[in-house]
Amino acid sequence: MNAYLNVLNKLQDTFTQCGVSLKEIDLPQIAVVGCQSAGKSSVLESIAKHDLLPRGSGIVTRRPLILQMIKELQPLDKDGGSHHSWAEFLHSDKCFVKMSEVQDEIVNNTNVVCGANKGISDEPIRLKLHSTKTPSLTLIDLPGLTKISVGDQPEDIEKQIDDLVRSYAKKENTIILAISPGNVDIANSDSLKLAREVDPSGGRTLGVITKVDLMEETKESISILKGESINMKLGIVGVINRSNQMLADGVTAEKAMEYEQKFFQRKFPSLASKMGIAYLSDKLCQLLIAKLKETLPGVKDKIDKELIGHKKTLANLGEEIADKKMAVINLVVKYNSDLGDLIHGRKPHIDDALTEQGKKPYKSTTDVTLRSGGSKLLQTIETRIKDLDDVQFVLHDIDKEITANTGIQPSLFIPDSVFHGLLSDKVKLLHRPVINVIEASKECLEKMIVETGHYTLGKYPQLETVVVMNAKEVLDNYEPKIKAFMRQYLEIQKGFINTRHPKFLERFNIAADLFENIKDTISYQAVCNEDKVKKRITEVEIKEKEARLMKKLVVHYFEIIRQTVKDTLPKAVVQILVYDLLKDLKSSLLSRVLKEDAELLLIENSDDERLRKHSKKMIAMLTEAMAILSNIDIHTKS
Repeated sequence: MNAYLNVLNKLQDTFTQCGVSLKEIDLPQIAVVGCQSAGKSSVLESIAKHDLLPRGSGIVTRRPLILQMIKELQPLDKDGGSHHSWAEFLHSDKCFVKMSEVQDEIVNNTNVVCGANKGISDEPIRLKLHSTKTPSLTLIDLPGLTKISVGDQPEDIEKQIDDLVRSYAKKENTIILAISPGNVDIANSDSLKLAREVDPSGGRTLGVITKVDLMEETKESISILKGESINMKLGIVGVINRSNQMLADGVTAEKAMEYEQKFFQRKFPSLASKMGIAYLSDKLCQLLIAKLKETLPGVKDKIDKELIGHKKTLANLGEEIADKKMAVINLVVKYNSDLGDLIHGRKPHIDDALTEQGKKPYKSTTDVTLRSGGSKLLQTIETRIKDLDDVQFVLHDIDKEITANTGIQPSLFIPDSVFHGLLSDKVKLLHRPVINVIEASKECLEKMIVETGHYTLGKYPQLETVVVMNAKEVLDNYEPKIKAFMRQYLEIQKGFINTRHPKFLERFNIAADLFENIKDTISYQAVCNEDKVKKRITEVEIKEKEARLMKKLVVHYFEIIRQTVKDTLPKAVVQILVYDLLKDLKSSLLSRVLKEDAELLLIENSDDERLRKHSKKMIAMLTEAMAILSNIDIHTKS
């Protein structure tokens, strides 16, 4: 067997036995394309020199059949006999020495996969034919192109078959063997039409005209056989199929080839040397070997790249864990560290990392998506704390409050109790916005807890669930603490009004003129009470001036409290919800997980488990493929 074909067969065996699709590695192959009843199966049988394919009307080939022919130098001794031909299927351990049983097995296995109707499947049958008579060659027989569905076939059978055939024919390393019957107008050939669409230059297409004995002997037919009227750089080969009568008479493929050669010598003597099954078989071998020499360097590079990629994937997944308990401890410690790094901005791009791992980042109802790391918490606080600025109030009936707090003896000054009472009521308005900031901050931290769980522990779903749930419970415990702290803080602000606050005194001095004016007004009224010419200042005007002064003082001191709360609240959030949380979290998590079964905690998620198995299988297969390629100088040109 040619060394290149031997390499190809071994590569195909390696990939197929591992159950790996060849989509990643585009190996050279020959795909047989043609409409139903164009003679595809007859051509394949003639090349193989064995009647091993099912026959019948309608769709007979309903799955891709990868026929790997291997020329053997010695017959097979089996069951007390010597067999010059035998066959093997990938899906069966049985060795078939009767070709009729091979036909039956193809039909039976097709029905298992496709059903007993006329449906199709893209799952190939792999048949290996060993024979002392067959050439070393691999061909892929595809379902015949059709126009309409019949019987219980799916309505879209035409599209299904067309898509299946194109999936093979469109590959750059595929040689298209386009079969067209000679007794119909070749301009209407479905196989040639499809070949032109996937191979516009014609550089990968070899045309085969079957039933040449039914063609009329005209200049046009000779032009077709010469390849002058159709753009196919690989040429056209005419062949003669065995008729139904010849099959019924038991005419073998060898006898049919003798008849075929005599026919071409008689009818087309100038073309006879380049016509017939024997020439087609040799040409296909030559084309496949040439394609192999051309593409194997690139195939080797792809295999090498795939091998490196799968080794990297396996390395990222990590080795099998021996000490489960210690692994759980280390993972919890890492989780705590990663959460701290995320909050402090040392691991700011966890969303991107999760996306690269194929995991969905946790989605929060709080809009904190513009920043990453702990800055999300800062943005949340900055956004929600603005709600404190929206707290507004209207002071009504201040004069009544002043009168109510004056008592039996009229006073020259506004009672302090009026100021304290008004201010205390308004401080209560800050409570709800403060709680909103705390709850939004908690939700942001909860988001980071969950995301860090995905990032650090995602490959162990049970451990991730336990750790994240416990971390959220710890966070829940700190929520009432910070709420109680801020509630007490507001009570402190209400309970002690510091009228000596520097900022309040500044404002108080501004209002001093109004205050002095009120006293002067009262004095003036007392000394000038009998002066009918002088303007009389009424008690109502005095109260209005007192109310304006009180309003300014209450509003200004409330603003001082508002700013103090805005300064204290972020500090409380960071100290209680962040620093205190991180300080207690590790011990709490370790205490919880060590009560669990480490074996159960470290069960990998199904995706990682499948990926690990797939990567190991791919590494073994690709390593074997590289070993196969090392046995041949793929850079040799001939």
